[in-house]
Amino acid sequence: MGHSNHGFFLAASLLCAFAEARPALTPPTARTISLPGLRYDILRSGPTGGAHPARSDSVTIHYVGTLPDGRVFSTSAQDGVGLSIFPVRLVIPGFSALVQLMRPGDHWRFRIPAYLGYGAAGKVWSPAEPNLKRTIPPNTDLIFDVALVSFAPTPP
Repeated sequence: MGHSNHGFFLAASLLCAFAEARPALTPPTARTISLPGLRYDILRSGPTGGAHPARSDSVTIHYVGTLPDGRVFSTSAQDGVGLSIFPVRLVIPGFSALVQLMRPGDHWRFRIPAYLGYGAAGKVWSPAEPNLKRTIPPNTDLIFDVALVSFAPTPP
């Protein structure tokens, strides 16, 4: 009774291909970068050689979040003009992953698929969340324009 190793070799090949396709922490000079399920456009680059925020840090950013139809659903303070500060670990997975690739001074456009955003649940508007401007429907892709100003360790 022989066992086929075909499935093992296929899985190993896919893992190797994924590892080779995975980008380094520092983005290449290309204007648009694709990650598995995520995409970002580099609108402006800050100084090279700076550090990247970690999941344990808090970021200070300007941002505007839009739905695919262009309607704004969320902004940093003062409709995106002001700054917002929040822990990287407390935001949606797609945003958390991409902001960790940025350096202070970078301005990027994130394109986040629904499954790395609010998923099948969506997010209901609440007056308790001043940055949220409207309900995010279930299974909606999200677009964020993000300018990273700075980051620091999150206080305990």
